[in-house]
Formats: sequence, C-alpha cells, structure tokens
Amino acid sequence: MSQPLLMPDSIADSLPSVVRSELVNYSPQEQEMFVEEFRRKAKSKGVGFLLWLFGLHYAYVAKWGLLIVFLFTMGGFFIWWIVDLFRVPGIIRDYNKDVAMDVLRNIKLLRR
Repeated sequence: MSQPLLMPDSIADSLPSVVRSELVNYSPQEQEMFVEEFRRKAKSKGVGFLLWLFGLHYAYVAKWGLLIVFLFTMGGFFIWWIVDLFRVPGIIRDYNKDVAMDVLRNIKLLRR
C-alpha cells in the first residue's frame, strides 16, 4: 500500500529518487522515523562553509584521508582551498545522500 511522502519538501527534494520511491511504501510512523534519523545525521551546508574557512570541511563529512592530504599539501593549499569553496555544496549533498541510503537500509532491517 503506497502512502504519500509525509515529510517537508526540503527533505524530500534532497533525497535520492531510490529513497523517495521506497519511502512511499512505508507507513507514516516509519517515514517519521526516517525523517528524524536523517535530520539527526545529515550535515548542513552552512556549517560546511564555516569549517571550510579553517580547512576542516573534510572532517565534517568524515573524509579523514582527504583532510590529511588537504592540510599537509601546503604548496597547493591555497589553490585547493579556493577550489573547495565551490565543492562544499556537492560534498555535503553527496554525504547526505549516503546518509539517506544508510538510514533507509537501517529502517528496512527493522521492518523484518
């Protein structure tokens, strides 16, 4: 039985299509559980930009290897720092998509 998506458009629009199509088959309570868990784990672009100022935006999305490379390549530090200014929204968006898939996978396990 399909349910309409019972979540704010701002969240629904940021989810991968696979997640949205799967969530319509979930009960309102399960959709609410998804939204709560997604909000808890998702990252904010604003915080990402704030951390970018200090070169810590990779730490925010748990990309420790990239953080180490970023911080220890002083020759390219400024260039990559500027490039990453434009990459931060994509980095956060990709991280949040992975979070959505992970949360959906966990809720699927709970349904069994």
